[in-house]
Amino acid sequence: MLSNQTLKSGKQYTAIPGHPGREALFYRIMQEIRTFSAPSEDALWQQVATDMSSQPDLLEYRARLVLPDFEAVLYLDIDLGGGFEGGFATTSFSALMPPATSLRFALHEQDWVHEIGKLFGMEDAQLGYPEIDDAFIVKTNDAPQLTQLLAAPETRITLVRHPTARITLAPADEDEPPYPGALVLRFEQDEAITDPVTLRDIHWLLHTLAQPAGPVTF
Repeated sequence: MLSNQTLKSGKQYTAIPGHPGREALFYRIMQEIRTFSAPSEDALWQQVATDMSSQPDLLEYRARLVLPDFEAVLYLDIDLGGGFEGGFATTSFSALMPPATSLRFALHEQDWVHEIGKLFGMEDAQLGYPEIDDAFIVKTNDAPQLTQLLAAPETRITLVRHPTARITLAPADEDEPPYPGALVLRFEQDEAITDPVTLRDIHWLLHTLAQPAGPVTF
């Protein structure tokens, strides 16, 4: 379990195993991050759904979600815009991965152009699942392992519901919250996803991708 600590500057962070001495490894920027902990996905998301429904708005919602074998941070950022300025929205999950994890991958939509310079050694891959290969550009350094992680049909069904999402397993930048410089499994979509059921499904997907033994249960 990760432990909260305090820097001399007063900022809160989480000490990450395998990264001793690095300051601000877990930022609490601008506002406190809510923390929810439970023994199962169902119990966890009951808490989160209750909290989300009690908020006056979800324009900047942050939540740290802790299960016995998995931890992730949910970010919702919604800017409604105004005047001549358009708004934007982003939904993301970030999960800390063990430093010894060798797998790297990136899945993004077929028409999305992005330079992933930090994912050296990865090649375009076909995983043998038509619904995935048709919807996403897949880059990975270990296609057989990624294929195995997506073997369960429910995993692929959940993934293809979000064809514009970006799902990566890669080192974060040194100043990139919430886990600067660490190995992070991340889901990002340029859309405001505020339905707790949909968010729970995405969280379950990442939880499963982090488990080499196969899909987790609710």
